[in-house]
Amino acid sequence: MTIWEISEKADYIAQRHHQLQEQWHLYCNALVQGITLSKARLHHAVSCAAQGDMRFVLFDHFTIYVTLADTFNSHTIEYYVETKEGEKERIAQAELMADGMVDGHVSNRDRQQVLEHYLEKIAPVYNGLYAAVEHDLPVNLRQLIATSTSASVA
Repeated sequence: MTIWEISEKADYIAQRHHQLQEQWHLYCNALVQGITLSKARLHHAVSCAAQGDMRFVLFDHFTIYVTLADTFNSHTIEYYVETKEGEKERIAQAELMADGMVDGHVSNRDRQQVLEHYLEKIAPVYNGLYAAVEHDLPVNLRQLIATSTSASVA
């Protein structure tokens, strides 16, 4: 392989990586705007995040992380929940395509669609918390995740 062939491949890789990062940033902006501009009381607070991911504090106790998976050229959006005690579990994932579509049907340019998709992904957390509070039970993160996983499978 010549230097020019490698150069062409490197340019292609860089261009595609840049496109994916642009789509990710559009998704992040749409989600943050969707949450902050929503009139619904979601009890979400936008939190400072490390480069490349988003964090939302839920009920002053849980942190919801939204991030691209760590591998190079990953198109997988991962959703995590973490307690104040540091327990962290992945609750869902989605696919971000180069054209800006999430899971094949949500445009990352439409903040309402992005917000609704996000809330669908994290709904098991709200459902588990609701059930625990309704029955006056403490929340165990592993049980919360296990309950939400079995409920979505059934």
